[in-house]
Amino acid sequence: MKIHILNGDCLQDILQSENAIIVREMFVEGPIKADSFDALLRERATYLEKTYSIPFDEYQRKSVSEFEKLKYIPNHTEVFLWFDYDLFCFVNLLFMIQLLNKNKTLKLSLVRPLRKGQFKIWQGFGNHTKSDLMLAYSQKTLLKKRDLDELLHIWNMLGKRSIIKYHRLIPFLQKHLVDYQLLAQAKKIEASWGFTEGQIKRMLSYNRS
Repeated sequence: MKIHILNGDCLQDILQSENAIIVREMFVEGPIKADSFDALLRERATYLEKTYSIPFDEYQRKSVSEFEKLKYIPNHTEVFLWFDYDLFCFVNLLFMIQLLNKNKTLKLSLVRPLRKGQFKIWQGFGNHTKSDLMLAYSQKTLLKKRDLDELLHIWNMLGKRSIIKYHRLIPFLQKHLVDYQLLAQAKKIEASWGFTEGQIKRMLSYNRS
């Protein structure tokens, strides 16, 4: 069996996958850890309602219902994680990996946006057609045990000092870690496309080089 984990509804609008689980969350801010998964989702619902006036019931209906699907993924399933390169997607990706990795029989692969020609790294999957998505899918990367161990370490160290400053699958990792800590400490979050202003400048520079 194959399952596609999609970071948001826009990607599903194009991909139209029959076996999709949509991540309707923003773990880049607010609580990310609690005594249990159910307790965390309750804390998330409370935080989002207080901060963004998202009704508690709406969060349960639209977000929690998708996370519930994870419980029913059969053993030995191939799971494809479709995530952009920005800080917003980076934290959501780490969150999903730490959940999925609890079932050691799953085969996890990472699908990234195309990065050549007209595709700019800060645009993510935004301007991809269905055929572009299929090409990106064909270039997926299997997450090996070492990758998973390192990404789990990064997740556990979010907001703290991590010994891992580079990972082959995470462009701008060191900057992501710094920016996440700054966002966690900020009284007001200002970002575009899920990037901080500093990240946008770095990525524009990167694409010109």
